[in-house]
Amino acid sequence: MSDLSRRGFLASAAIASAALASGRAEAATVPLLLHDPELAAGRRFAARAQWLGAQPVALAGDRVRQMQALLVSAPAAIFAVTRRSDELLVGEIAAEAGYRRMALVRHDKGRMTANCASDGAVVARLAYLSGAAWPEAFAELALDKAGECAAASDSRTMPAFSWVMVK
Repeated sequence: MSDLSRRGFLASAAIASAALASGRAEAATVPLLLHDPELAAGRRFAARAQWLGAQPVALAGDRVRQMQALLVSAPAAIFAVTRRSDELLVGEIAAEAGYRRMALVRHDKGRMTANCASDGAVVARLAYLSGAAWPEAFAELALDKAGECAAASDSRTMPAFSWVMVK
């Protein structure tokens, strides 16, 4: 993590979790957790999600067919750690199904750049605060388990795009 106290991180995570939960309150389904298994950040996100009891989905093969099949269950939200190309393609498929982008965080060359809707600004702040522990913090946020506060397995920010879409 960055120079942030555990208490400060937990407070930010709680705010982010509450903001996302309120946006999904009426939906009874769990979020869809997608990852690129070839990206270290994607594998870390998936490992933390599994540890928390979720079933993350690896993007593989025909993305269009895979996403169409996954969206049949109408997940409340989509949380993903992917490459830019998958963020664009999968995001377009989700948008056609009625989802809108809430947050997009670009991780590259040790920096993070966030592009968020007003209701996703908390995601950007949490990304900055969690630093290299972002894949784990992002999984916790997706599963409303913010505050578990896993230690990062690596001290570097790894190249990836993490993003959230909601109905």
